[in-house]
Amino acid sequence: MENLEIYNKLKNVPIDYQKKIGGGRLSGMTDIKPQWRIQKMTEIFGVCGIGWKFEIIDIKYSEKDEKKQQCCFVKINLYIKVDNKWSDAIPGIGGSSFIALEKNGLYLSDECEKMALTDALSVAMKMIGVGADVYMGHGSKYYPPVVSDQTQQQPQDVITSKSAITHKLMEKMKDRINKGEK
Repeated sequence: MENLEIYNKLKNVPIDYQKKIGGGRLSGMTDIKPQWRIQKMTEIFGVCGIGWKFEIIDIKYSEKDEKKQQCCFVKINLYIKVDNKWSDAIPGIGGSSFIALEKNGLYLSDECEKMALTDALSVAMKMIGVGADVYMGHGSKYYPPVVSDQTQQQPQDVITSKSAITHKLMEKMKDRINKGEK
């Protein structure tokens, strides 16, 4: 097996499995739908528990801060089976808010452990390439959605590279100059 064989099978995230973040400081950015990660792991390694698995190592809660907010952190080990042999542990640590101060007051999440676990799984899975294109800056939480050559739908308004962004900015600047704007 070549070094990047598994990585390359797991790196592309079709546009249908990317989701726009609707609120907060990351509003308008893009994330990966968690179920897609599980689907890809199952496609490449087999059913969870047979071809890949994880174990929860620790669940901790932070101290409440001055605003009475509190977070939950989950630490896991992920394992994959390759050539009928289990890998060493692939660590992942994830977090989520347990008590968060929102515009209407304090909110207590009854799903914070599940969300922290999902985050920990995504952290561990990216070590083997799951969603790597997104984490390489081609559609991450901090950039527009990625459209790869394996993506089936390709919306016209999606920017796919830094050169495309630069080109688009240059075109806007030319338009402004032609209109006499600063």
